[in-house]
Amino acid sequence: MKKHLLLIGNPDSNPSGFLLEFITCFQDDTRFDVRVLVQQQTEGTFDVAIEQAAIDAAESVVMHFPIYWYSMPAMLKWWVDSVFTFGWAFDENGGCMQEKPFLSSVTTGSSLESYSPEGSNLRSLSSYLHHVERTADYAGFNYLGVVATDQTRSEHPNESALNLKKAICDTLGISVTA
Repeated sequence: MKKHLLLIGNPDSNPSGFLLEFITCFQDDTRFDVRVLVQQQTEGTFDVAIEQAAIDAAESVVMHFPIYWYSMPAMLKWWVDSVFTFGWAFDENGGCMQEKPFLSSVTTGSSLESYSPEGSNLRSLSSYLHHVERTADYAGFNYLGVVATDQTRSEHPNESALNLKKAICDTLGISVTA
């Protein structure tokens, strides 16, 4: 049975609070293969063949990361640059991922409402993540959009993690429980 691949792109090597709860609620779900990318690197590099094999084996790919300066963390960008290679992710004919579903899952440091033309961030969250959408499209993925939470500092990190898991599962068209 193919699994949904959840890539955790937070560079924190000791997750706590929300991130720990988020990882835990997926690790207990056998439908997901959870890869914490900071744990997959050795001396700042990734084993590209292993990372590509994980994506190839997946039914869908969910890339979770915190918003850093309106983008993804540098470690995750390095992972993308290393793994999405010519001949594997794309070639002269276009993307090679054959419409495999791809979803962005993010946490924000400010309210989700602030990501609007009227909010303090002046634009939608999806507009800030347009580069992720274009990268996924270029590689041939079926980009499903972005789900987000701003509740990472709440008094109830488990509840916030489960709510984000529900949003991910709803977008993938699967139930929250196995």
